[in-house]
Amino acid sequence: MTRKTAALAVFVKTPGLSPIKTRLAAGLGTQKSENFYKLSVAAVEATVTEVALATGVHPYWAVAEEQGLSHPLWQQFPRLWQGDGGLGTRIASIFDELQQQYSVVVAVGADAPQLKSTTLETTLLKLMDSRSRLAHVIGRSFDGGFYLVGSNIKLSPATWSNIAYSSDSTAKQLVENLRLTGEVLELSCLTDVDEVENLFALREELLGINYPTAEQSAILEWLDRGCPAEKNGRTVNH
Repeated sequence: MTRKTAALAVFVKTPGLSPIKTRLAAGLGTQKSENFYKLSVAAVEATVTEVALATGVHPYWAVAEEQGLSHPLWQQFPRLWQGDGGLGTRIASIFDELQQQYSVVVAVGADAPQLKSTTLETTLLKLMDSRSRLAHVIGRSFDGGFYLVGSNIKLSPATWSNIAYSSDSTAKQLVENLRLTGEVLELSCLTDVDEVENLFALREELLGINYPTAEQSAILEWLDRGCPAEKNGRTVNH
């Protein structure tokens, strides 16, 4: 298999500089919400580090705030500023910058701690295989968004801008745009934790991982202690 060089960008916000998980914070409180986010970041960082060692992919933090580039949380990988504008503009900026250097670019959200290294590694290897017809990969979230998107062809800004973000059809619209330029592989859906009730589904997804990282196990431990939340008559700690 002939491989192409690849970059993996993890999109992050910096606690203290940007609001973090505001809807989750409404139910948990700001401190617990930020604690969850930091645990999630650590889990994604561990997965990305493992995959980078296995595949040779070059990892980056895509940081929301320019002043956040020097934050201690983001020193493990090289850092890129997302730039100004809406989410579509910022994704386009990161892809444009990395696609000047790399044949394959994959972006993931820092709030997808249940993403398995095997899934991410397989995704990268498929995009890096120059003999494959595959052009794009996307992982949808159950709420209609997406937790991962990647491509091995140059994408125009319109790919990202002609989309209604934060809607239940965001990923659907993005898939339609990507299909205009090549074949799209869809990964399994994952839960995006925006509300307290999403923590229940996240826990189940983490429990379904055969060999969780220490950081993923730490989230499970965090979910099993702290203040209880009730849903459908059940009580699950988080």
